[in-house]
Amino acid sequence: MKKLTLLLCFVSFLTKAQNITVASGKSFTIEKTGAVTMSGNFSNAGTFTLNSDSDEFSSIIIGGSVTGNISYNRYVNSVGTNEWDLIGAPVEGQSINSFVTANASTLASNGDAYAIGYYDNYWNEWENYTTSSNWYPFNGNFLLGMGFQMATISGGTLKFTGAPAATNKTLPIIDFSVGQGEGGGEGGTKWNLVANPFPSYIHGNTSADSSNNFLTINSEKLHDSYQAIYGYDADGIGSGYTVYNNTSAALRIAPGQAFMVASDNPNVENPDVLSFTTAMRTTEGGDDFIAGRNSENSFELILKLYEGDSEIDHTKFYFGDGLGLDLDPGYDAGHFNQGASLMSRLVEEDEGVGLVINAMGIESANDVVVPIELNREAGNNFRISIGTFNIDTAINVYLEDNVQETMTLLNDQDFELTAENELSGVGRFFIHLTETVLSIDDKIETNYLNVFKADVNNFITVEGLANQSNLTKLRLYTILGKEVISATLNTTNNKQIISTQGLSTGIYIVKLESGNILLTKKLFIK
Repeated sequence: MKKLTLLLCFVSFLTKAQNITVASGKSFTIEKTGAVTMSGNFSNAGTFTLNSDSDEFSSIIIGGSVTGNISYNRYVNSVGTNEWDLIGAPVEGQSINSFVTANASTLASNGDAYAIGYYDNYWNEWENYTTSSNWYPFNGNFLLGMGFQMATISGGTLKFTGAPAATNKTLPIIDFSVGQGEGGGEGGTKWNLVANPFPSYIHGNTSADSSNNFLTINSEKLHDSYQAIYGYDADGIGSGYTVYNNTSAALRIAPGQAFMVASDNPNVENPDVLSFTTAMRTTEGGDDFIAGRNSENSFELILKLYEGDSEIDHTKFYFGDGLGLDLDPGYDAGHFNQGASLMSRLVEEDEGVGLVINAMGIESANDVVVPIELNREAGNNFRISIGTFNIDTAINVYLEDNVQETMTLLNDQDFELTAENELSGVGRFFIHLTETVLSIDDKIETNYLNVFKADVNNFITVEGLANQSNLTKLRLYTILGKEVISATLNTTNNKQIISTQGLSTGIYIVKLESGNILLTKKLFIK
């Protein structure tokens, strides 16, 4: 391929080139359905524009050097209750002030406040741009790879102008949920809003590309229980975020698309750094997260929680080769909102994280009991039903309620309940997957008791107490066998927290005893 010197050009399909040069006074436009991949150098002295709409996004991939800028007309949803988009700049060097000025007629606004803001995870707050305050600390420009919330007046494109990224990019992330001074540990969170920095799609998971994808390349930088991409879907169901990981169909993230990820590194001085590599880039892709995507995987079960006809939340069980009943990072995924209405838990080595995706081995589809976490107010009427059932049709899905002593076959009917008392945590409800026909007459007694060290320092959490008919005792020992804590737990509450304040950092042995149940676990306390 030879160098292309462009006078006037419109591209609406996939085009390959070696070098591209746009002369002064000339223009080049990649329409929303078009894409350009070039192995060589990019030079623009004229006008170079990329277009998009709500579900189609143009792309350019540059293999060599970059001279000059591009303009990307990035579609952004209209302002509304749940209709904001999470967007990052798909170009480098875009001034925020000039961006607001150039898009003033399209951006939603209220007085001097515009519908553009960043997420401050130190305070767990959104900070919106105003013309009277310099709220953004990065020299007045959008930071490449950082996400923002944006909204337009009636749905339309916002123009970003700057240099197209053609080299690897990085972005630090940090966890402010664990004791980082004022705000951290109280209002701070582990969530970071990041964005695809390239004016092209990138591979998101292993289904899109086995190795050159965002999750694989950044697996060591993300929280083990949240190795997933949390895309804002604006559907108002559950947390409002759809979770994509390696259980999902091929995910290719649109140019400039932002999403949430979780960090577990609280070290401000040495934070983890995400990588966006040029090898992730692709011209293939579909919509943004607003429209959502259906999974193409065949081995999954989705349970949905309803109030009346309205879906409130859901949790997914995924079955794949090589997966276990304990945590499989990149396959299991915690719910964005811990304390959500409906979640499941790990069958083994549960550390108190409510899951929106619970991944297990294929063999588990015929022989497993999964704890279910329900959080509902007293007097609340709800029902649980099967939403997706792509496993062996011979498998029976039972919901056990060990307080009402019922066993509901969800294959045939929904489970319905009006909660007499507040429902919180785990221990009452379980999902049984089996080929066996079960009934409460089989005297199934699923007993849940769990202890774990949460992310927050200086506490041990015990769950499942409300369903224990016997006195429950907790003892904590050093690795050498010295008892350092002994406590009788209050079984009127389902969850109890035990302080470990004053204990030295190290490995301890915790023992829980309730009737004939004896639970022993190693905990690392710091």
